[in-house]
Amino acid sequence: MTVDLTLRAETVGSLLRPPELHAAMAAGVEGPQLRAVQDRAVLEVLALQRELGLPVVGDGEMRRRIWHGPVLDVTDGFDPEGFTRTWSDPDGRSVSHTSPVVEARLTERGSLLDVEAAFALAHADRPLKVTLPVPTNFLSYWTPGVSDRAYPDPQEFLDDLTAIMNRQARALADAGVRYLQLDAPKYTFLDNRRLFPDPEDWREQLAAHVRNDRRVFDGLPADVITGIHICRGNYRSMYESTVPYDEMGEVLLSEARYDRLLLEYDDARAGGFDALRHVRPESTVVLGLVTTKRPELEDVDDLRRRIDEASAYVPLERLALSPQCGFASTWEGNELTADDQRRKLETVVRTAGLVWS
Repeated sequence: MTVDLTLRAETVGSLLRPPELHAAMAAGVEGPQLRAVQDRAVLEVLALQRELGLPVVGDGEMRRRIWHGPVLDVTDGFDPEGFTRTWSDPDGRSVSHTSPVVEARLTERGSLLDVEAAFALAHADRPLKVTLPVPTNFLSYWTPGVSDRAYPDPQEFLDDLTAIMNRQARALADAGVRYLQLDAPKYTFLDNRRLFPDPEDWREQLAAHVRNDRRVFDGLPADVITGIHICRGNYRSMYESTVPYDEMGEVLLSEARYDRLLLEYDDARAGGFDALRHVRPESTVVLGLVTTKRPELEDVDDLRRRIDEASAYVPLERLALSPQCGFASTWEGNELTADDQRRKLETVVRTAGLVWS
């Protein structure tokens, strides 16, 4: 199956775990018992996307406890819980969870095709999208005294991880995955000194990160769509970065050489659409106008108005619509219900049909 580059509605990636899977993950169920529950969840979310009329489907990341899980599934050399992150929101709430730290030279094991994609490919009746984390994301957990013992030069670490992910991406494409998307929630984290050690040279550092991560898709077949999703963090309806695209658009969007750019635009943190003037002419911009962080449903007429505003910078034929991020970047999910999720996806599909029909 091939994918029409003009597809107008899509999900970003993760969907809320159905109750049975959510309970199994909360209880720490593992092995074949968990796999069977995950299989049922994948079938459920494939059916949902088919029913809604989405032209491309995903497995909803049902097999992941966290969005960057695929790296840990196929790579040894990480301490999975070596770094503690703290999230907050404007109401003063804060939550912490752990993230992986590289602690040894990386070795590749296993295949994402076996871990995730083969089952979805066998049961999807339309093209499948698979999401992957960008390699540079893991620099944000780089821990002095641990990571540098394995890799004195962080670029050597990135080279090894990028090569592993490139082999995984090419294997997915060879197996029939027709749309591969990178997730990059931290390009906007200009105050993260692990990602941007020299504040004065953030432009050069950001460009280098984007160029490095593009290498994950080197050598893919010409009929595989490539995309990248750029946001500001997404954990249980909380976020991290507030840096708008306006501040970095010239570097970020001109270097993002993908078929589709999925950009978060659900609130003021993203800034205006003016930054879209830097998008390369071969890329489609997928406007993330429907929030996954709050249950309130967007108005179709408001969405149409905002799409019209964006078309002043990117022609309408190179625009599309999606939620702003996944509904469940971790297994706990954002603070919405399954009915909220359905209504929001219905709104994405309905609005796209009205705008581009």
